[in-house]
Amino acid sequence: MQAFVEARYEYHWMPLLGCLVGQLAHIGAAQSSDVVGAITGVSYQTPGDSRLPEQLLDGLAALGVAARITDLTDPNRLQRFLGRRRIRAELRANRPLTMHGVGVSPFGPTWGLIVGCDDERRAWRRDGPMTEQVSPWLAEAEFNREPRLALIAAQRTGKPDRERIERAASASFAQLVDQARRGLFGRIEMLDSAVEIEPQRHSHDAQALAGNWGELATFWREHPHLSHTPIAQQLAVTLSRYATLFPYPMGGQPNSPGVRSAAIHSLREAAEMLRAAH
Repeated sequence: MQAFVEARYEYHWMPLLGCLVGQLAHIGAAQSSDVVGAITGVSYQTPGDSRLPEQLLDGLAALGVAARITDLTDPNRLQRFLGRRRIRAELRANRPLTMHGVGVSPFGPTWGLIVGCDDERRAWRRDGPMTEQVSPWLAEAEFNREPRLALIAAQRTGKPDRERIERAASASFAQLVDQARRGLFGRIEMLDSAVEIEPQRHSHDAQALAGNWGELATFWREHPHLSHTPIAQQLAVTLSRYATLFPYPMGGQPNSPGVRSAAIHSLREAAEMLRAAH
């Protein structure tokens, strides 16, 4: 079998979000990343988190999209076979799939898009972070060794519903604000310790965190809410100050006591805003 679709990954600090934006655009359900991140809960996750948010299905449904999700750790041979069959069926229907382990980052495997397969090459065509630099092909042998089988198939079933989008986004905010606050405290604990921080990874995550809340502020500005809008706006400003301390990719000086102190101050301010939101 040979099958290819013209879907493209859209670069984003959160690779899962970049995949979903590209996937939705290809199936005729295009939305900006601020909308997709707000309603699915991806924007509230810790940068680099590979988990699938519980809000994903409901969020996509608000966009008129039905999704099928497979997320298995250490899948057996039958589960891998069924996963490959699902991918082939989607490609035949001219639909890409979002899959973990397909993209490549400086920090390990990440989310990417499966956009084709070639049995003669015994490989899958992929598009995602750094795949053009490394290789757009993923050998099926490597695919079969991946310890996790996590993929999202999606097809358009209707039209986006603004009221439903706003309800889904509001539900994500309410359900995930504590998780977001815990993530900030985790950063504070690390910065307040004697642990040496690797600059590049830390700066990437700092930029992703600030970028996420910048997009959430954009969403809530365009979908005004009595409490969510001002909180998102304030957090976006506070976390942008935090991110400027750690420019990517060089990373700044995360092991300088003065820089750490300034970062902790910004993060505590942001955490207090989220406490008030809850």
